[in-house]
Order: sequence, then structure tokens, then C-alpha cells
Amino acid sequence: MIFCLTNAGKEYMARVNAGEISMHLTRAVVGSGSSSYLDILTSVVDEQQQIQLDAVYSDREYTHIECVLTNLELERAYILKQLGIYAADETGEDKLIIIGQDIYGDRVPLISEKEVEYQFNIGMRVSNASEVTFDFSVNDFLRKKYFYEFCEEVDRRFKMLPRVRIGSKQLLDRRDIILLETLDGENKVIRIQERDSEDNQHEYELAALFKMAERRELIKSGETLAVIFGKVLRYLADIKENCFAGEDDPFVLMTEATYKPPAKRTKGSLYGLITKIRGLIIIQFDRYVQGLEEPRVERTLYGVETKARGDVEASPYSYIGVMKCIVFVDDESTDARMPEKLYAKIKETR
Repeated sequence: MIFCLTNAGKEYMARVNAGEISMHLTRAVVGSGSSSYLDILTSVVDEQQQIQLDAVYSDREYTHIECVLTNLELERAYILKQLGIYAADETGEDKLIIIGQDIYGDRVPLISEKEVEYQFNIGMRVSNASEVTFDFSVNDFLRKKYFYEFCEEVDRRFKMLPRVRIGSKQLLDRRDIILLETLDGENKVIRIQERDSEDNQHEYELAALFKMAERRELIKSGETLAVIFGKVLRYLADIKENCFAGEDDPFVLMTEATYKPPAKRTKGSLYGLITKIRGLIIIQFDRYVQGLEEPRVERTLYGVETKARGDVEASPYSYIGVMKCIVFVDDESTDARMPEKLYAKIKETR
């Protein structure tokens, strides 16, 4: 096959040799037609397929363009007579700059007949040959040479990556380790730990970003934590609105107005006291108390304030109890006190 520059190619090469633009090859095309005036062609005659621009390399002032043709994706057989090389200028428009022609041509069969591969080497003189670039065509295929080079590069890059492990923290035993730490004896990841190339240790806690679900739905197996937490938040919000209101709020300040006997209190609500004094609050009662009210009310605790210990023999045991009926008194109220309530007043803080 004899090659020559087209008129557009001569103008293009003149600009390349003058240093105005760099040579940028875009595609290689073959056809089954022929022409007696190759230099005026602007496209390959009877185009059949686009082939691989495989390599461009420089040898001193010469540039060699290698093209490869295969019939792997060919839809019909044809006679190969022309090969054209297209290049782009600074505007991005590609033009036919090199055209090759063989009067007799070669038959390119279908893959069902046999597999063929043609290699073309086009040499041309370019002043800035080292700056020639090219694009792969749209029907690129992977050749063994590039496949092995790619595998070697991937292997080299993977060897540079930290080793990832899953298990207990004892596996974080050297540099360049990323550990998905699990609970001892279980396959549950709790955090991520790392020892970098400089042997610095880093710890990353797992977190979940989520938003409240729009409506209540059952939790399903396989859903992400964000979806599950969003559903749980929706249930909690609806429970707060429908189950707790007013004095039945999850926390109820224990006063005369809000007091309820333990048996009548809302399950899940906390009844307690809020004081205006910070520090350790000590409520002192004599261990032995004497009732003064008449008549006495059964199951009611009475007491008198005194600095002296009672006459009864002291007990060697300390008494600890949970008081469920306490009401905090913040004033000097002398109103009648109700049974089953323990009234207390802060006398001393430490």
C-alpha cells in the first residue's frame, strides 16, 4: 500500500513543522474504494470500518504510526484498498491528512470464516516528532501486550496499598494495616482502626446519618441503618405525641398538684424533684421518730426535729430505702399533710 499526504495533509504538516500546532491524530479508517487523485480526497472512498490507532513513536526526525485491523466485529466481508489517517487542528475539526491505496487490495473475511489481523506501519518526517499525540478509535480492542502491561501496573499499585483485615484489635500488629475491628468471638464490626506507613494509629467510630421517616412502617431485614433509625425516630415521635401529655410527660415534677400514688402513675414516666440549690442535698431524719399527731394515721411517717438521739438503743445496721412518696416542700407551709406522702425540706447543703 502506497501512502501520500492529501492537500489538507500538506497544509496541516506545514503548520506542524512550523511549530504552530502539534500533530494530533484522531482516527484511522479503511475503505474498499479507489481513486486516481488521492491528494484531493477529503474522506476514504467507500468507508468500511474504523480501525485501531495502536501506537505512535518517534525515531529522530521521523514519526511512525502503527495501525491494527481485525475482523472481530465485522458485519460483512470487503476488499481492503484504502487506509486514511485523520488529524485535528486547534479548532477540534478532524481532516484526512494521510491516504494509502492498494489497487488490488486484500479481502477481509468475516470472523466466521477465519480471524485475521493486519498491521500497518506508516513513516513520515515531522520536525517536532516527539510531540505527536493520538486518540484511540471507538472500536478499540485489548491486545495482549497492553493487557500484560496493565496487569503489571495494577499489581504494583495494589502492593502499595495498606492491607485490609477483619477481626479483633490484635490483628493491628504492623504498619500499613486497616482493620475492621469486630467484637471478640463475633462477626460484628464496631469500629475502624488504622496503622499508617509511619506507624501512627488512628481510630474511626462508625456513625449513621438519618432523617425521620415520613410515616410509621415496620422494620425490614436488609434495610440500611439510616432507614431503620429513621423509622425508630418516627415511632418515638408518635409515641410522645399520643401517649404523653401534660402531667403525664416522661418527667413529672413531684408537687402537691402533680402528686399521684405509685399505683396510679403512668408507666414509663419519671416522677422526681427539681430544686434551686446545687450541691449535695442531705435530708436528715432521726433514725427513731415519735408520732405527735392525734389521732395517728396508719402507714404515715411522722417525725420531730431534734439534735439529740432517741432513747432507744442504736442499731448497728444502716438502712437504705427507695422513697416513692416524697414531696418536696420549698416554703414554710403548714397546710395539713396528706397520708402516704413523705414531706421533705432542704436544711443543709455541702
